[in-house]
Amino acid sequence: MRDDLTLLAAKQTLRLRAGFPCRWSVWSDDGRGWYPHGTSPARDIDGLPYFHGDDVVLEVPPGRLTVRAARGMEYGHAQTTLTPGDGETLVELAPPRIYDAAARGWYGGDLHVRLNRPPQWVADSQHGEDLHVVNLLAGDGDTEDLWAGRNLPWSDATHVARVGLAQDAPSVPSGLVDKLRERGALIGYANAFRGPVETPEQLFDGGYPVFDARMSVVDAALGLVDSFSSAIGSDRAYRRLIGAGNRVAAVAGTAGRLGPIGGERTYAHVDGPLTAESYAHAVRHSRTFATTGPFLELSVAGERPGATIDLQAGSTVRAAARVIGPGVQRVRLLTADGELASGPPNEVAAELRVDWPTYVVAVAEGGGLVRAHSSPVYLDVERRRVAREEDVTFCLRWLDLLEELVKDRGGLVAEARRVYLSRLA
Repeated sequence: MRDDLTLLAAKQTLRLRAGFPCRWSVWSDDGRGWYPHGTSPARDIDGLPYFHGDDVVLEVPPGRLTVRAARGMEYGHAQTTLTPGDGETLVELAPPRIYDAAARGWYGGDLHVRLNRPPQWVADSQHGEDLHVVNLLAGDGDTEDLWAGRNLPWSDATHVARVGLAQDAPSVPSGLVDKLRERGALIGYANAFRGPVETPEQLFDGGYPVFDARMSVVDAALGLVDSFSSAIGSDRAYRRLIGAGNRVAAVAGTAGRLGPIGGERTYAHVDGPLTAESYAHAVRHSRTFATTGPFLELSVAGERPGATIDLQAGSTVRAAARVIGPGVQRVRLLTADGELASGPPNEVAAELRVDWPTYVVAVAEGGGLVRAHSSPVYLDVERRRVAREEDVTFCLRWLDLLEELVKDRGGLVAEARRVYLSRLA
């Protein structure tokens, strides 16, 4: 049934208050959603109506209503059912906190939000979801250059909003990449692969190469990108890239997903206050994990994701992963050679003897879309980085298939091939 924005002769109103901005859902027994005047109807991935704000007033129909308050992945939800009386009914609900990432130095960002919503909607959504960083992607035809390099007006000490640039991968000239990097920009792929990636051929079974990350095998080898979307559906392709000697961060973003922004987030460990620059610096150095909800910590010999530890062959290190959040069924520690350890939620730990270069990542898995994936801690051996033969061969085949689809501007595919072949040697 469609959502109604107005009611004829409505006498009841609700005032919703949490003490901070939230995501509110109000629905009647017939499933109809109710919204404040002037608010566009929206439904989340579970089909619930929602809008953002605090101390908001809306007209509602006679009869029983359900009211829910939520606030992004660091919070649970509070819910009540009531029958409003005549006049105004005050509903005070506050969603409980599950974890406080910022207290640990971690800040969550959505790096892929299309610039196709009114600014006020984005501002309300960012604060209502307690999303620390939002990157609004302006396409070639958008005219938001006014705000390039500056925080958008609703930013504050714990919420930063910036405008970035979205371009089709094959159309980005290398000169532009160099200029963007000189200005401190993050360069990465926002659209992840979907579905299984057991073979290179599965990367090319569907879709259109302009709109996905197929070019990442080239740009990662040439050091032209900082990150790769890996939280949902792309983790195996991501591990092929890092196993072949590429060093790119695990990131995530909502892209075209249904529901509020921040449904997938890139958490980055920031030293000092949160700024666009400090967050970008952390992502650029792979101090990240990508998640749809769980808070995931990885420690290897006391180091966080993004660190490189140079060891002597035969050294032993301790790796541990810890997860907080509902829905997680299993936590895994993975190296370039496969699973090191796994177990139920909370903490998983293991000792690892390092005889050749490798990496360690942590993965949290659950039902539905519950998932998190860390960037690696790299374990070099006598200054040699990981370049697993199976992963390098995978990337070489990936290059062969790519070359059949795209025009190799400037010989980039050939140059990337030389890089991978040198790693085999």
